[in-house]
Amino acid sequence: MKEITLFLKSRRLALIISILYVGIGTLAVCSAYGSDPFYGEWTLYAILVTFPVSILSFAYRYADPDLLPVLLIQFVMFLLIFFVLSLFIKSKPDN
Repeated sequence: MKEITLFLKSRRLALIISILYVGIGTLAVCSAYGSDPFYGEWTLYAILVTFPVSILSFAYRYADPDLLPVLLIQFVMFLLIFFVLSLFIKSKPDN
């Protein structure tokens, strides 16, 4: 457990960016139908901005309105984005 905590602390910026980016995409996909609580014009723009992480979820949601598979797809996308960003964003060395 200590290794996971150290890993996340050293990659805090990548974690925050991936949470925000995938979180906005998830909220937009979950609000895509007119009957959804947060439905609005903003969903189209949010899906377009988060296109790389929300396209699979949006396609699945378009075919079937069930939310559980959409959340699982977005979780996998979160993990992928987090690990890719952690490769590119270097952490500051501790003094």
